Amino acid sequence: METKVRIMETAFKLFLKKGFADVSLNEIIRESDITTGGFYYHFNSKDTLLVEVINKYIFNYFSSTIEQMKECKGTPKQILKTVILLLVGDDSVINETTQLCEGAEKIDYRTLHLLLFEGVQKYDIISEHYTEFYYNLFEFIKDVINDGISQGVIREDIDSTEISLTIETVMVGTVLMWIGMPAISLEKRMEANMEQIWSSIKA
Repeated sequence: METKVRIMETAFKLFLKKGFADVSLNEIIRESDITTGGFYYHFNSKDTLLVEVINKYIFNYFSSTIEQMKECKGTPKQILKTVILLLVGDDSVINETTQLCEGAEKIDYRTLHLLLFEGVQKYDIISEHYTEFYYNLFEFIKDVINDGISQGVIREDIDSTEISLTIETVMVGTVLMWIGMPAISLEKRMEANMEQIWSSIKA
């Protein structure tokens, strides 16, 4: 494995375990089994490393998820369900691992979100990408709703902007509740919430 890749993978695992702020540069160097000079050959600082780690292991995940969403086929209801599973996985795997991107070690999905919550509060670059992802998700949901209206399967009097915001809020809120209460099935909770929404908007 290339030294730079080893440093990045090591740093990412440490960030997942301890959070961004609680991992020191010395710890990254020690766990990567490199010298200080070896680190600075590849990165100018811990912040430079942080940005590269975020881009590779987190933002690539967001980007690939958006691209997969665009390929979804089926009825509006089926597409929304597929998108939810892309975002949260299903209960057969979600408590075990989530593949962030090609080549990355599989990690616990809940741990990823806990790390993201810390990052959104402390780092502008994470906050900006996080916001961009959910804006893109909102626009995608809105397109699905508008398609459903044009197909006659969603009520014509539905405001697509308002209901899309509601759906996205339910998705994100359900994940947050699961993080706090992991013993309750995320998939079943999400499915029940979305069924409630669908029953209120279907034609």
